[in-house]
Amino acid sequence: MRIMMSGSAGFLGIRLVREFVARGDVVTLLYRQGGESAIDRVSRDLHRLSVSGDLVERFRRTAHEVEVTLTRPKLGLSETRARALAEETDVFWHAAGNIDLNGDARVVRPVNVDGTRHFLDVAALNSRKAPFVHVSTAFVAGARRTGLVRESDLSDAYGFENAYERSKYDAEVLVRAWARARDRAALILRPSVLLTNRRPIHGMPRHPFQVTASLLRNGSVQRGLDRMRIPRGLRPQVRLVGRDDAHLNCLPVDDAAKIMIGIAALPPPDGASTYHVVHPGNTPVHTLIDFMERFAPVRFRLVPEPPEQPTPLEMQFRHFPGLTPYVNQTRTFDDSNTRKVAGVIMPTTVINLEYLLAGVGDSRPA
Repeated sequence: MRIMMSGSAGFLGIRLVREFVARGDVVTLLYRQGGESAIDRVSRDLHRLSVSGDLVERFRRTAHEVEVTLTRPKLGLSETRARALAEETDVFWHAAGNIDLNGDARVVRPVNVDGTRHFLDVAALNSRKAPFVHVSTAFVAGARRTGLVRESDLSDAYGFENAYERSKYDAEVLVRAWARARDRAALILRPSVLLTNRRPIHGMPRHPFQVTASLLRNGSVQRGLDRMRIPRGLRPQVRLVGRDDAHLNCLPVDDAAKIMIGIAALPPPDGASTYHVVHPGNTPVHTLIDFMERFAPVRFRLVPEPPEQPTPLEMQFRHFPGLTPYVNQTRTFDDSNTRKVAGVIMPTTVINLEYLLAGVGDSRPA
């Protein structure tokens, strides 16, 4: 199988490449113009993931790389070059994306929306109608906080918690329209929060809980306490709008990669089809709170409504749109389509506090 792939150096992307190489696929890596060689970077990260030297050597021997600019039409390639690359491809994998949950639209949309549009335009040049696999997110559900989110659902009626969610929704709209207009197959894969319990490795892409831990322990919270003249060592209470029965769906990234490969290995149905790639169980909100308190010098208390007179510290936590909205959600994600795929093994790993702490390098007892 000849695969053209964006996002190979990402947290999920490197795991997908590992699965492709083990399967014997030939991968063409799209990477940022002027950046480090994708083959060199991916080879280094495969070694860091303890992939055997033989597989890494096979990857280096068979892989190709192409410099592109996601934010330019046809990825910055000439029409001739784009067409030649497209014709050599059996399946297109779009795994690149800006996952900054705290970034504004000017930051995330050029990659997540424009980049998707431009990659679709290149894929359209394939005369054999090779399928397009788009890695989206279960969080295109946006600010819908309750109920069952079905794989067929795609609506902006609830609004979105942050610009990232909105951008991924808009990208899905593009993929569905492309498949419909061109009579092409498109697989839309919606993973939940991807993470690992493997200790962080310097230079490897970070997952959301590593980013959260970094935000909470980078000193800004303590500086806020100092400005409020709260003695060090005293942990004041911070009220967050949330529910005691809230939860978050989290999935080991290695499981996600295997499930996605399994879905894409089958002959794709006509048009756009969507698959939730999620964990059968959800992580309770109080596990998330315990995790946050591990790194922030405060105590969190869930309240049903915003405080009428929030403290300066509580105001500070309102400015984490990639963190605080997710303690107020009880929704679940239907994964009927995924479960119907023969050979897909659903994950069984328990995502508890110990797992979360291991994945950010915190070795203290949970």
